[in-house]
Amino acid sequence: MHPDRLKWNRKHRLTGPGSKPSAAVAQHVHLARPGRALDLAAGNGRNALFLAGKGFAVDSVDISDVGLRMFANRHENVFALCANLETYEITANRYNLVININYLNRRLFPYIQEGLVPGGLLIFETFLNLPGFEPQKPFSPEHLNHLLKPNELAFAFPGLTPLICRETKVPGPGDPYPSALLVAVKGEADLRVKKTEHLSSTDPSSGGSRCGCKRK
Repeated sequence: MHPDRLKWNRKHRLTGPGSKPSAAVAQHVHLARPGRALDLAAGNGRNALFLAGKGFAVDSVDISDVGLRMFANRHENVFALCANLETYEITANRYNLVININYLNRRLFPYIQEGLVPGGLLIFETFLNLPGFEPQKPFSPEHLNHLLKPNELAFAFPGLTPLICRETKVPGPGDPYPSALLVAVKGEADLRVKKTEHLSSTDPSSGGSRCGCKRK
């Protein structure tokens, strides 16, 4: 059995089924058009079940068969797929929505873009290696590969139009590290989007810093 499957199976046995969705998904799903969604590294299903409840048909991909079994039969619109995301191939031009929460696999970046239909939405949030931040446990070289670099996310998807792009300076509640969020659409933004958010590094109330969304 793959070492990552063993690791995540152990974790999901300890943590149990998911409950509340990611705040990033809950806050921005309204920007996506109804249809088919892809949940990468679906874990224990908290986001997949939320999206299914919103009417999406959700392809939920994760390496942990234990995690997938916790939610695979809880909603008829959830389609669970046990697969290694290091080799997984995303079907092109298929999804109205792709979510990637607390997972980083840079190999998937171009395939995520291709997987979205025109007008499709990406919600991508994961942890950030912010200079000056000292984690409780020292980073290993392998661990660093799973953390975004500052401003990296803003330029990771050149084929998408950023709607929201921000980096936090401190970890959120229960998180081990600061994080970066990108909400972006394939093609030009339309009337679904009221405003684009760029957090200023000088705004003390935002808890975040500019993520370089205004690209040339």
